[in-house]
Amino acid sequence: MLLENFYGSTLLWIEAQLSGKNWLWKLTFFAVALSLFLAFPPYSLLFDHLKNNGVSLDAWVFIQNQAQDILHPKDMDYDVRRENMIFRWTLPALSFLTGHNVLLILIIQAVLGVLFLYKVAGYVYSVSGDKVITALFVTAIANIFVSVWAFADVHGYGDEFAFFFLLLALLSKNPLVIFLSLQIAFFTDERAVVAGGYLLLWWMGTKAYRSNNFGVPGLLKSAFTGESLIVWVAWAIYFAIREYVQTTYFPHHSYSTLGTPVLLANAHRNGLGSSMWGAFEGTWLLLLAAFAVLCLTRRYWLLLALMAGFVVLVATGIYVHDIDRALSYGFPFILLAAFILIETSSTSTVRLILFFTMVVCVAHPQVFYMGYNKILWLEPFPVKLFMLIDHRLQWGLFS
Repeated sequence: MLLENFYGSTLLWIEAQLSGKNWLWKLTFFAVALSLFLAFPPYSLLFDHLKNNGVSLDAWVFIQNQAQDILHPKDMDYDVRRENMIFRWTLPALSFLTGHNVLLILIIQAVLGVLFLYKVAGYVYSVSGDKVITALFVTAIANIFVSVWAFADVHGYGDEFAFFFLLLALLSKNPLVIFLSLQIAFFTDERAVVAGGYLLLWWMGTKAYRSNNFGVPGLLKSAFTGESLIVWVAWAIYFAIREYVQTTYFPHHSYSTLGTPVLLANAHRNGLGSSMWGAFEGTWLLLLAAFAVLCLTRRYWLLLALMAGFVVLVATGIYVHDIDRALSYGFPFILLAAFILIETSSTSTVRLILFFTMVVCVAHPQVFYMGYNKILWLEPFPVKLFMLIDHRLQWGLFS
């Protein structure tokens, strides 16, 4: 009874806070503030990088070199990071446009992270019509890797640019916006190219529910027409550009790690289970609930398509060191799971599932895997502040 009263009073309190015409922005900034408080970004790495004249974070060094001549970057060594970066042009383009201002690029990245949450909030409210559902979902998403990384990524990976533009493509009805957003995402990181397939699954799922057509012909039609067709065109143009550039400017280029499932090797295996849980945290409850709904309603063909897509997500993730980044490109599965629950379940049921989803996401420490069995924790702000005091006073507690 006590828990039931706590749950009810919490939902009433949430609803009371979301008044006024700017409640979506109020919710977004609250979710961001909570996320930053619970998982404060490693800005000390950024300050060290700037203090050392921009040489301590290797990705930024190569980005600056590539910005000066995108097709003939200096110091093009064949190591895992640099050979993978030569077709990632979004950050080099920003580096060129901002005069190689790393701090400004990270501010833009953070703004896109805020807009990511705002657009997610707007969409969830548009399909649910419920402020509490929207608040619970956004607070949960704000405290998992896909959102936290907008502020924690000071390394020069730029995934939040890809996340935002994939979301923009996913939610847009404008063919030009979808196409341009996909190209920006694709040229940010190759993981976004694979994620184009998750957008196809998103449109397959949402259109199936709106048309009540779950047969194979209907699902296939959704995968090759409308917005989905733009993904196919974007893929074709992206690969054509890559092929031309590689043939003309990098004829001897290859990926030394291609075909190697690094996450199954002894030096990395501990990160697999951690990342499988940590990239989604409490949103696993949403994914499992949507899975149950699809099984109980016998939407087997859609379920099969989504499971195949999720297998691709996991399979591609084990081929890279930083699997958290790879798995987080699967955020369309989380959005689709929420959509399915909203479409098929009562408001009270969705609220209950999202409440526990939010609690797990907020309570769970933000950890992620960076390769070689190195699992990192983003400390809460009070801990980070105490670490700063420890460093200043040379107590050595965190050394």
